[in-house]
Amino acid sequence: MMISDEVIAIPLSLVLNDLPLLGVSLRGSLLGMIVPLGAWGFSIFVISEFMKEIPAELEEAARVDGAGELRIFLQVILPLCRPALGVITIFGFNMVWDQYLLPLIVAETPDNYPIGVGLSMLRTNPEIGPGPLLAGALVAMLPSLIVYLVFQRTFLSGLVAGAVKG
Repeated sequence: MMISDEVIAIPLSLVLNDLPLLGVSLRGSLLGMIVPLGAWGFSIFVISEFMKEIPAELEEAARVDGAGELRIFLQVILPLCRPALGVITIFGFNMVWDQYLLPLIVAETPDNYPIGVGLSMLRTNPEIGPGPLLAGALVAMLPSLIVYLVFQRTFLSGLVAGAVKG
């Protein structure tokens, strides 16, 4: 989590160019922008810390009732993790949406750049004034705002889940 994107840019580019064991290149694809962020350290940390707080008695009770491991996970553990999943969804979406370096590495043409990279290219163009740039910034902000509003309830319950002892 403490290593910056710039440090891993070249190794990530090499791995995405020839995916180990699969021999597939993810360069130039949308999947190549999303897959490297799947094992984001923050989401693993939040989920693991949240799952440590789930009482083991719930799992034991489900086993006594005859539930298998997959059923215990899907019907007992996962519903209890909704607040943590909401937090991860909001922060993860914002991280993917605000990426700058990864799309520059993965995308092969400017047509595949996300809106953040496009806005930075608009900013360097001297013919474009501040009006279109601010309108583009507003459009770029809307999806993050919508995701927050959709997951607001689970986000807030995830924030206060560890604050109450009982």
